[in-house]
Amino acid sequence: MSSIKSLLNRRRFLQVSLFASTVGLSWACAENRVQSQQQKVLVIGAGIAGLAAAQELQQNGFQVTVLEGRDRIGGRIYTDRTLGFPVDLGASWIHGITDNPIGNLAREWNIAIKPTDFDNILLYGSNGKLISDEDIDSSYEIYEKIIERAEALAENSEKDLSLAATIQQILKSQTLKPQESQLVQWWLNSELIIDRGADLENLSAWWFDEGESFDGDDYIFPQGYDQIINGLAKNLEIQRQQTVMEITTSNSGVFVTTDRGNFTADAAIVTLPLGVLKSGNIKFSPPLPANKQGAIDRLSMGVLNKVVLKFPQEFWPEEYHGFGCLSEGKADFGEFLNWSLYSQKPALMAFTGGSFARQIEQLSETQISDRIMRVLRQNYGQPIPEPEMVMMTRWTQDPFAFGSYSYIPVGGDSGDRDLLAEPVNQRLLFAGEATSRDYPSTVHGAYLSGIREAQRLINS
Repeated sequence: MSSIKSLLNRRRFLQVSLFASTVGLSWACAENRVQSQQQKVLVIGAGIAGLAAAQELQQNGFQVTVLEGRDRIGGRIYTDRTLGFPVDLGASWIHGITDNPIGNLAREWNIAIKPTDFDNILLYGSNGKLISDEDIDSSYEIYEKIIERAEALAENSEKDLSLAATIQQILKSQTLKPQESQLVQWWLNSELIIDRGADLENLSAWWFDEGESFDGDDYIFPQGYDQIINGLAKNLEIQRQQTVMEITTSNSGVFVTTDRGNFTADAAIVTLPLGVLKSGNIKFSPPLPANKQGAIDRLSMGVLNKVVLKFPQEFWPEEYHGFGCLSEGKADFGEFLNWSLYSQKPALMAFTGGSFARQIEQLSETQISDRIMRVLRQNYGQPIPEPEMVMMTRWTQDPFAFGSYSYIPVGGDSGDRDLLAEPVNQRLLFAGEATSRDYPSTVHGAYLSGIREAQRLINS
């Protein structure tokens, strides 16, 4: 069966960033450390971008303090163990293992990883019946052709349209059988809405396929992604529960005010999520340049929410890595990962994206569980057990994120990521996945952006 994720219609490439092939514990060379001992740097945010930047700077002799608003580190990498086994409620995968810097760290630190085989899944129709591999393959070919035509239409368009409008133009000229139509909608949801965290109506037809990717399979950390976070945090000075309120820059340095105190430094690297920058909760003095503020305003924050259900026993085929469920029009829970393959416990992880993911944040765990169980009983029958425990994410309600990751909406441009990455007064620098033109919305993109900004300071 065609792969769900590995066949994403994103451009693959063999040339990788210099950082990607060399990063690990072997940080920058000693000759860059000239006079750095006198320089103090504040890193705002203890997500992977901030920790990567702080570690790179500290290894080069800078005095570094990391300010983190939460009572934990990791940002949108968040491993929870309250169900009795590790569950990553934020980032889950190393996306593309070949030459990926996160994979390199995992190997260097002997952290166990396990691939997800997206070929090895099942799909159920809206009637609860299993769909044949032949029908799945043929529907994916239809989906791929639709996306190819959408890209061609966008390239020849003088005006940016939504991806939804572009696809609707294409579908008007096609006649699909009911099940084919449902399958195509499932692919659109899985490959785009969940993957980008945004509805097709909001995605730019010009830029929905932005960025590059690493080759190879996607890998999960069975014992938690926070192993990478904890490795990067070693020997760093990290001040938790320091919610930044104001950042003041001048020719002499940077002054940061939090809800618990004041901090001064020669420079600062801001690694806050785009959602926080868009919220206006942090005052910049003087205000950010108009082009940078414009980039913040134009970029959008998507959302991917997960629901994890722990059962008394498995009732789904345990050898499959996951399964999908088609629906008749309205959005519903349609994509499940077999988490028992990673936890050795009977558990499923459901994925949602876009407006549906936002809507379910208003529901209780009980309401969510009831809705998911209706979907599961449609496929596996009435006798299946109720979950023992249910956990779900609400990323748009997190004041330290306001969403999951960034995307380019209609009217935006990938150049906005470059504008967001530009330093202010050579003292205020910006990192994070939203600043990465090559690898937006990914852990490795955030990580490499932190290294990028640390190197900017080291070489200045």
